[in-house]
Amino acid sequence: MLRLFLGLSILFTYIVMIWGGAVRSTDSGLACPSWPLCYGSFQLPQETSAKLEMGHRTVSGLAGIFVFATFLLLWFKHRASPRSAKVASLVALLFTLSAALTGMKMIQSEAPSLKYMSHMLLESFHIYESMVILGALVLTYRFLNKEPPTAGVPWWAYLFATVTMVTGVLVRYTGSGEACGHEWPLCNGELFPDVSNWQVALQIVHRNMAYVTWLSFLLALVSNYNGTTLTAFVLINLQFIFAVSMVLSGFFLPLVFLDTAMGFFLFAWLTYHLQLKPKAGPRLKPAW
Repeated sequence: MLRLFLGLSILFTYIVMIWGGAVRSTDSGLACPSWPLCYGSFQLPQETSAKLEMGHRTVSGLAGIFVFATFLLLWFKHRASPRSAKVASLVALLFTLSAALTGMKMIQSEAPSLKYMSHMLLESFHIYESMVILGALVLTYRFLNKEPPTAGVPWWAYLFATVTMVTGVLVRYTGSGEACGHEWPLCNGELFPDVSNWQVALQIVHRNMAYVTWLSFLLALVSNYNGTTLTAFVLINLQFIFAVSMVLSGFFLPLVFLDTAMGFFLFAWLTYHLQLKPKAGPRLKPAW
């Protein structure tokens, strides 16, 4: 039962994140001006955008229920479970509650309109909360696993990937996605564009972090070739392809969806395979 609820928590949290990306891409964030109900009613709204937004809230509610159930089972029924798993589930629950309050604040302040910098930061923070929830749930599963991954992703490569995702969220929710036009690797026709515009500067920082991330995973693959580093490098390249295709296509919605879905999947996969403990070196027998 515990693994069932934990699996559902991870699945529904992931669905919430990519569904939220669809809500953002279709500008449906304010289709339901009230919270938590849509127009203060349980009745299914007529507009497609309102249905999309209400569906996102419904799936979010289900994810929250599964996260809460996982927490209860770990702390009160499966008391012999590893402490690390319990702590990770507690983190997931706390950030789930925080994300619900942030979602309410977003609707009340009309943050999805992205009129002000405070709106942009609030929307970005909401995504970061979701990333923490997903990461904590994945770690809960890993800590419960009797055979955690032996070959892991180096922490420095994971750090570069995470920073790239964090800056990517800022790019999207500050309206900086088209700051360089629909060009890559050029930006507004230049290889080294003028970065006096903060949106162009943010876009350039994100792109450079993506290049550094690609190089870091290539280095991880070359220095320690195994199934994990190979898979990580393949996933990084897929993400790169989706991101570049999205830009060159003028942010074609299906490609935006694929980029979002792949990005959050990559984050979850890397978190599960993160090398948490240093490799044990060869044991030397004492000379005496």
